[in-house]
Amino acid sequence: TIKEQHINILDNARMRQEFTANVSHELKTPLTAISGYAELIESGMANEGDTRRFAGEIHHNSQRLLTLINDIIKLSELDENDHTFEVEQLDLYPAAQNCLDLVELSARKMDISLHLEGEHCTISANKNLIDELLYNLCSNAIRYNNKGGSVVVTVRPDGARVLLSVKDTGIGISKEHQERVFERFYRVDKSRSKQSGGTGLGLAIVKHIVAQHNAEIQLTSEVRKGTEIRIWF
Repeated sequence: TIKEQHINILDNARMRQEFTANVSHELKTPLTAISGYAELIESGMANEGDTRRFAGEIHHNSQRLLTLINDIIKLSELDENDHTFEVEQLDLYPAAQNCLDLVELSARKMDISLHLEGEHCTISANKNLIDELLYNLCSNAIRYNNKGGSVVVTVRPDGARVLLSVKDTGIGISKEHQERVFERFYRVDKSRSKQSGGTGLGLAIVKHIVAQHNAEIQLTSEVRKGTEIRIWF
């Protein structure tokens, strides 16, 4: 037992060390860009056109930085063993509709159609965490989709449980990546993820929230055809 506890302590220390190293790397990239563009403007080397473009890059990278910090804070809160949250009877159907309303503008920019199917279903859950879960799933389904594609969210009873499904017609995930997409900072398409504002933490947060609600999650995907994530509450 002592040996097992020692191994667990070492594993946890290693995971925290890796996470800290990854966070440092992820924060350094946008900060370096912000500093570089600001220095060019400050030095007077940039003309009016360049200044506007550099300001746009500074804004883009600062937004990415804020999103990343918010996701890190969220994960840290979920990591706390003694973290407790209030549970209420929550209708998942209107919660899903609210999420789709929130991401509609992002979908419209890529000409992606959003659909909600199913019926009203009540679960015992924390509203803020479920909103976070829905937003991460839906924004991912848009971010890794194809122009003119679709996202279908389904809420329906499945035996004694309630099924939430988010299905897209996007780029898909190959077999070797499917088991790792829930890891922190793991990205299948790194350049696309960073360009579109992805932090690589969204599905790690989803996995945490699923575990805290004693739910079950399943991912099925096919390259160039799309991905579906199912969660049973």
